[in-house]
Amino acid sequence: MTPHRFFRSDEATYESVRATLDAAWGLPNDKATTTCIAPANTAPRDASGRLLVGLLPEWLTWEPAATLLPQLLSSGAVEEITDADYQAALLPPDPLQG
Repeated sequence: MTPHRFFRSDEATYESVRATLDAAWGLPNDKATTTCIAPANTAPRDASGRLLVGLLPEWLTWEPAATLLPQLLSSGAVEEITDADYQAALLPPDPLQG
């Protein structure tokens, strides 16, 4: 069993969720944690430009993530993907498949 759950979304949704969670979780804090997930400009992306994130399952039980995630999934704003999908998206494109 993987220790993470994996998701992808468009940049606007990703940044909105990041800002909401940062505000709710008091980030940045005095322990040098600046944000809950990487900013969009440094986060991994799939071949279509959608942002990817792997999260520990316990994070998803903390509010407001516990409330937001089901809404985002049901609306289609966020898609849950497999570990294999996530890992494959991180691989550089095969130049022979061009």
